[in-house]
Amino acid sequence: MKGTLFAVAVLTLTASCVTTTLTPAGANVRETTNPEAVKGCKYLGQVMGKFDTKGGFNARATAASIADNRFRNRAADLGANVALVKGAETFTEYSVKSGEAYDCTGVTLSNQSQ
Repeated sequence: MKGTLFAVAVLTLTASCVTTTLTPAGANVRETTNPEAVKGCKYLGQVMGKFDTKGGFNARATAASIADNRFRNRAADLGANVALVKGAETFTEYSVKSGEAYDCTGVTLSNQSQ
């Protein structure tokens, strides 16, 4: 019984320390909040990155960072190089970022469109 309780405690602590790293493809996804930035780009789909702290030891900043990494990784999985952020919220229990993925290959993007 003690061994089972110890195993459950270790799994709970391990799960609360889970992180999501940014993939090489995700690192190449540029985020913008300006819809003008994706004009002329190919829409690929909706994306969302979410991280639930489940009452663990993850700080709000860590939860937001993990949600951001998941958002960019999912956009990259769709073939995107630009993600239009439509919403982002961070609470004590979770962080979420949502938006749209675009392929802007060959489209000139200005610095003002970020």
